[in-house]
Amino acid sequence: MKKTKIKRLLALLKAKAEHGRELDVEVPEGFIESFEDQDNFRGWINYHVTWDVDKDDPWKVVIRKISLAAEWQRELIKVVPVIIPDGTVVEAKEWQPK
Repeated sequence: MKKTKIKRLLALLKAKAEHGRELDVEVPEGFIESFEDQDNFRGWINYHVTWDVDKDDPWKVVIRKISLAAEWQRELIKVVPVIIPDGTVVEAKEWQPK
């Protein structure tokens, strides 16, 4: 199974746990258990929060140091301009040291 399909199924299982959504695809037999049986698995709702899959082996669960959302926020802060209260636009690299 390709990495993209594995990650899509993981995201769908997270959505099911988080929002009760029904899966619109068939999950292969043993897929869920192959992740739930790993020591670093922390529940479907925590996919991309406290755990993820290894970059080289999408079948291996690894612990995340920070959530995917927090990681994305760190990257955005580096590049997105900031509008300060007086309406001035300040480039991200100028704003960060403040």
